[in-house]
Amino acid sequence: MGYCGAKTIEDLIENSQFVRITGLFLSVAVLATAMGGAATKADAAPAADLQLAAKSAILLEATTGKILYATNPDVPLPPASMSKMMSEYLVQEAVKQKKISWDEQVPVSEYAFYVAKISDASGVYLNAGESFSVKELYKAMAVVSANDATVLLAEKVAGSEPNFVQMMNKKAKELGMTNTSFVTSTGLPANELGPYSVQTDQVENLMSARDSAILARALIRDFPEAIE
Repeated sequence: MGYCGAKTIEDLIENSQFVRITGLFLSVAVLATAMGGAATKADAAPAADLQLAAKSAILLEATTGKILYATNPDVPLPPASMSKMMSEYLVQEAVKQKKISWDEQVPVSEYAFYVAKISDASGVYLNAGESFSVKELYKAMAVVSANDATVLLAEKVAGSEPNFVQMMNKKAKELGMTNTSFVTSTGLPANELGPYSVQTDQVENLMSARDSAILARALIRDFPEAIE
């Protein structure tokens, strides 16, 4: 499915059939910041009454990292598109370190074009032969969780997605994410990428609720512009 008439990433985002998720995974940390004072005064009693229908969850105060609520916080589970928080972090870091720039143009690769055609996968349906700036691709990744844009950014930063995944796992260790392991930059299962599938014992990315909170907090702290 494509949108041949679209001229910019904004057009492609507007045409995307998927729900926009800007700030979705950072909102918990931001909410915790807003609740921090009241929760501290009440010794986090309101949080203890939360009844969440989730296998794993965590709520923390973003400034201090104090945990206000947790249930099975260290169980590794498939994070799906939450994986893109790490991809966002590494792109922001690469720009900050001047390894890439927001204005650089990135041509659509065969792999990204293939990912754009995967049924039921979020994307902006990039076409072969097109080129977009790093900033445009980042916006597509952050706003509609575009898998095709994420792949292009991974290739731009590290030369290939496998190299980028190594960077993701290295950064996870640096941040203290002890129950996280990545196999793709997007959160798509590694064995569902057709000719680009990765042969590995671990099919999906894994991340615990605590690790997702660590990552969200680090992204907000190190790159506050990520939630603007």
